[in-house]
Amino acid sequence: MSVTVIKPKDRTEWLEHRKGGVGSSEVATILGLNPFETPYQLWRRKKGLDAPKDETFAMKAGHYLEDAVSRFWADETGREVIKSSAGDWLFVNSEKAFMRVSPDRTFWLPNMPKNNANKGILECKTTQKEIDPDDLPKHWFCQVQYQLGVSEYEQGSLAWLSAGRTFDYKDIAFVPDFFGWMSEEVERFWIDNIIGGQEPEATNATDILKKYARHTDGKIIEVSEDEVEWCRELKGIKDELKALEEKKEAIESNLKICFGDAEAISYGGSTLATWKATKDSKKFDSKKFCKENPEIATQYTFTQQGSRRFLLK
Repeated sequence: MSVTVIKPKDRTEWLEHRKGGVGSSEVATILGLNPFETPYQLWRRKKGLDAPKDETFAMKAGHYLEDAVSRFWADETGREVIKSSAGDWLFVNSEKAFMRVSPDRTFWLPNMPKNNANKGILECKTTQKEIDPDDLPKHWFCQVQYQLGVSEYEQGSLAWLSAGRTFDYKDIAFVPDFFGWMSEEVERFWIDNIIGGQEPEATNATDILKKYARHTDGKIIEVSEDEVEWCRELKGIKDELKALEEKKEAIESNLKICFGDAEAISYGGSTLATWKATKDSKKFDSKKFCKENPEIATQYTFTQQGSRRFLLK
């Protein structure tokens, strides 16, 4: 096998190993198939220009619930999850060490001798969405294919828990041609963009804000007819939204007149709307404090960089 197994001593060391290459959760981003991140944003993180992603509650919950999802999968399929595969470890391609993956679990292929050649990859997911097994999220599919290719396994399975209410899974066979294409793109990204330092193209507004947080005074760009048409279309949409907002406010105002001091209005015993006061709260009068305590206020005052604001003329 042209793959090396690395078992770090702890999670901190595991995270350091992950920095040395492209993991399976990053592949779809490189391919432009991740709806949550662009190649430019990934490049900035890998180059240290932006801080690593903070672990959100959803990410932590997904990590903790991997065991639950794997148990649901084992119950549903009758297959055996390899207990020792739980934890933080990596498969690393021996020839291209930047290709490295950390499967959630591995499992024994059914009706086969229990040896290294007869294992499969199990990827565990938790989501709030309903997932169609015949139309899997593209970034999930890429993740499993990359894990299979780097680990040199032929069979994988993707299991997910939706909103904590339903469970499902989909077996996924290794697709060599697809992995070959992914490998080429990953290698190009690693060599050209990470090692070579070439910036990937900015592809959305978030990319532009990360690259150009501020404008250049006096700089004006002449655009084509396409952009002119986008401006016309956007202005039309804004006019429609303004008219709808005005209509909404007028209807809402008429309804509020019906309330008087009541908390709700109803028709035929069914509540149509409520209009209740929120609980009282205390507010800090910063203007008054600064006026009466200017020296103290100065110690806690800082300059915040202004953000770019889009205005249609």
